[in-house]
Amino acid sequence: IQPEDSETVAMIKELLDTRIRPTVQEDGGDIVYMGYDDGVVKLKMQGACDSCPSATVTLKHGIQNMLQFYIPEVQAVEQIEDETDAVSQREFEKFENSLDGK
Repeated sequence: IQPEDSETVAMIKELLDTRIRPTVQEDGGDIVYMGYDDGVVKLKMQGACDSCPSATVTLKHGIQNMLQFYIPEVQAVEQIEDETDAVSQREFEKFENSLDGK
């Protein structure tokens, strides 16, 4: 939590750090706060969460519901992917396609 954070952002970060991240970390994953804009919380999924097929369900039904319960200003939660994620995904898909061709 930074001094320049709004009250809403500070509450989001507090909930993420104290209630949500520990649970996600127990399953081998992690979440990183990336931003809050116009009611939308932006998070990056890491570790086991990054490749987990249930990550979207966790994001929408777990994390979003908890944040909305405690912080009415939160309207949605979105998963953010950075350029590294996009490159990794493209390379993985190329590799899988090369295996399919054999």
